[in-house]
Amino acid sequence: MKSPFARGLIFVIITSLLIGGVIFFNRILAGDAFTSEEAQHALYGFWIWRDIQTLDLGAFGYDTQRQMVWPFLHSWFLGLVFLIFAPGYVSARLLSLFFFLAAMILIYLFSNELCDKKSWRVGVLAVLLALTSPLMIEFASLNMIEGLGALLFMLAAHVYMMFEEKRITIEYVFIALIIGLSIYINYLYAYLLIPSFAVLTLVRVGPMSYQAVQLRRRGEKEALHFIWWAYRKLIVLGIIAFLSAIWFSFSFNRKITLLFDSVFKYSGGTIVQGLWQNLLYYPRVIVENVSFSPWLGLFLVVALFLPRVAAHYRGLHRIYIYVWTTLVLLTLTIPTKAPHLLYIVVPFIFIIFAGVVVYIYDELRKTNKNFATALILIILLPSLLSFPKTLGLLFPVGRGESFVTVLDYYKTSIPKGKNIAATINLLHLNPDGIKFHFRDWQAEIMADVFLSEEEMARAADYLVTLDLDENSKYRFEVQDDSLFRWSAWLKDREMRGDVRLYSSRRFGQIGVTAKIYEALHQ
Repeated sequence: MKSPFARGLIFVIITSLLIGGVIFFNRILAGDAFTSEEAQHALYGFWIWRDIQTLDLGAFGYDTQRQMVWPFLHSWFLGLVFLIFAPGYVSARLLSLFFFLAAMILIYLFSNELCDKKSWRVGVLAVLLALTSPLMIEFASLNMIEGLGALLFMLAAHVYMMFEEKRITIEYVFIALIIGLSIYINYLYAYLLIPSFAVLTLVRVGPMSYQAVQLRRRGEKEALHFIWWAYRKLIVLGIIAFLSAIWFSFSFNRKITLLFDSVFKYSGGTIVQGLWQNLLYYPRVIVENVSFSPWLGLFLVVALFLPRVAAHYRGLHRIYIYVWTTLVLLTLTIPTKAPHLLYIVVPFIFIIFAGVVVYIYDELRKTNKNFATALILIILLPSLLSFPKTLGLLFPVGRGESFVTVLDYYKTSIPKGKNIAATINLLHLNPDGIKFHFRDWQAEIMADVFLSEEEMARAADYLVTLDLDENSKYRFEVQDDSLFRWSAWLKDREMRGDVRLYSSRRFGQIGVTAKIYEALHQ
């Protein structure tokens, strides 16, 4: 007979694969064109894939090093995925789904270790919460780096807990390498992850220092334990510093500027005015975005204020430190606020909540089973009213027409080898997205909004644009006025005889009319 842990693991694997399959078929295969950030990550991966294909080490080093806003680690993984499945929307987003599924397994294993290998229920509950989280489902189907950041944080925390009491130095080298890799994913993740582990270490410094002094006074050799503990922590610190030095050894000024800008200026999101609005922003995110139910989300926040429960588990207090260090840094030091910034600790929040629920349930059962059952029903039943929201994420309305079909129309209608110009900047149709869609085009793609219309028209053979119906869902995705200026400029040039309408197609389902103009160069 399999142990409860093994049965729980089998359940987690099967359930994760089922949900993963639903996400793949209903969200990834039916996905729209890339957002600007997705497209940039895809282009980085495409560069790496191209360099590997051609075995061009010089280009590989150049394309690795020039990724300064988001360092290169995600693009390396994406390049390998492209090597297996070929570059494309589906293969790029498939990597995020893989990170999502790997996180489910790690959540279960980590929960089991944290709770002394007795409460497999903690792991199962945490995984079920993660599998139904709107925030996690969304990023599981987008070509973004959040999944890799969260997975790395969990892996580092898991390995740290497993090896902390070991006396073999090589294990601490492994921990340091995992933590240090955060700088190669996103500067912001390194800013959040490294201090979290530093705080965890400092929490133990006081008690261990006192213990070492007492042992030394008694003349016991065990005082060396503290010395070796501090020595291994210095090894971790040294390796992290070394990995950081490697990255910043090239283009130091530029990278340092980007580091401070990405953390303290342009980390994404919006500026929130007012002290209380800032303090309550991420608790509100947990309530509204992290769980499929705001009612359940409220209990997630409450669980974060019950650290005494952690005293009953071997390692749950560590998770509180990670979460609260991250929350404090995000709230008090990062000027912009956004739900995705919290993503890397969302799995930890689920583990904390699951641990609190299982502990309270077990304690109540010792005195009153009916009251324990009532507590679970109070938490669960109202939250089920919001479950259709998750079903809507897992089973969205079929794609039909989208900007992918619009881009396909452009690509198949324009003669091969001709230069193309476009000034379109919508959420799902943007300069980087156009460049990725035309990644194998054997001519120039001018989609840079910083170029003037005249500059692009002089070099372009064909110019593409589109009109949006008033009721088009994409009208709400307009990022600036570039599309409207571009379309007006093309109509003016058509009247002058500089360009002519080459082709046009109506996409009625999405309220879009795509147009291709041919340049009439004199």
